[in-house]
Amino acid sequence: MKGRVLLVNPWIYDFAAYDLWLQPLGLLYIAAVLRDAGYQVQYLDCLDRHHPALLARLGGAAPKSTPYGTGKFYKTILDKPPLLRDVPRRYGRYGLPLDIFDDDLARLERPDVVLVTSGMTYWYPGPFEAIRRIKSRFPGVPVILGGIYATLCHAHATAHSGADVVIAGEGELAALQWVNRLTGHADDPLPAYATLDDLPYPAHDLRRRQDAVVINTSRGCPMHCTYCASSLLHPAGFRQRNPLAVVAEIRWWHTRYGTGDIVFYDDALLVRAPVHMHVILDEIIRQGVRCRFHTPNGMHARLIDAPLAAKMHDAGFKTVRMSLETVNPARRHETGPKVSQEDVRRAIGHLKRAGFSGRDIGVYILMGLPDQPLQEVLDSIEFVHACGALVYLTLYSPIPGTAEWQKAVQEGHIAADADPLLHNNTIYPMLRGTCSEAECQHVKDVALEGNKRIV
Repeated sequence: MKGRVLLVNPWIYDFAAYDLWLQPLGLLYIAAVLRDAGYQVQYLDCLDRHHPALLARLGGAAPKSTPYGTGKFYKTILDKPPLLRDVPRRYGRYGLPLDIFDDDLARLERPDVVLVTSGMTYWYPGPFEAIRRIKSRFPGVPVILGGIYATLCHAHATAHSGADVVIAGEGELAALQWVNRLTGHADDPLPAYATLDDLPYPAHDLRRRQDAVVINTSRGCPMHCTYCASSLLHPAGFRQRNPLAVVAEIRWWHTRYGTGDIVFYDDALLVRAPVHMHVILDEIIRQGVRCRFHTPNGMHARLIDAPLAAKMHDAGFKTVRMSLETVNPARRHETGPKVSQEDVRRAIGHLKRAGFSGRDIGVYILMGLPDQPLQEVLDSIEFVHACGALVYLTLYSPIPGTAEWQKAVQEGHIAADADPLLHNNTIYPMLRGTCSEAECQHVKDVALEGNKRIV
């Protein structure tokens, strides 16, 4: 054994959070790479809804979940940070109570290095809390921070997180290189991962349950929408895996661990569909893989045709999501013209004729875009409901490094060095005066009422 490495998935600090198969895929890939390199890996998940100590505290019952394994996180209500004190919502920490995390730390053997991941930029109090507690328990052990926040707010993370090292971008090789250096193996050669399929499968086996598993068939996105950070998180560009290798991984989790739900977290699942997704679907059907499949990140409606919809239904897709953003064609053109209303209407028709119900199909609508009137959001909701699909509202906030971020800074809507707490998409439309809390709630109510009528 070359050394012992602890990997930590931290808490979420926010006004709202939900476990929509929220698994730290990047951290699990790093765990697999470290194991292959000869390190012993330990793993703590602060978002583990099935932790025995948490369930015992809640009376012993299993956490309430949907049939596909999603559900609510345990929430501890906290005082709002001063920057957010005027927001009329309850702030909290989602995930394990702190004492359960501390007890888990106390049972571990002292690691040589600790890796902590990070999610949304405004969730940074979670990684900060984890780093403080790790350093208190294991003084002198170096801590590496990576993930989305560490990438998009690298300077803020370096200055304030307490981590000894902050890495940006895809982390497999960078994390291994740093761990080698910090454990005295700096001269060890790094593996050559020429393609995504050269990576080992992510270490989902470290998680307490594998009934639902998140996978990627690609990284990045070729679309370059002005509000999206995909190209910043994946600077190597858009890459797809061999579709047969994807099916082999699905079979691996299904046969070895009994996984029943496979969740695609790709940013561009349907790009080059004839040589990628069609092949995956054909093989799933041919091999008789009996899983349920989900697409929570949303697919490009323009790429859903009748043959693809039929294969998705036959393969076992259950949660089908796509993006429209808005019915305003000028705004769609400005942000990235990847889909039209007719594309969405046509895709919903193909999916329904293939056998999906309206409640199987969800369409993402953006609310709170710069200078976006609420009536535009209401018109977008009405259009999706008229097509016979569910509406999922996505609240907009500018992501550091994107074109929309630069525009927001130039127009004075947010400071370039603003505290990342102010990136929060729950509050950003209210902070810049786009809409009030009451107006936002009205739009949400309209979407929910319309969703009730979808069959």
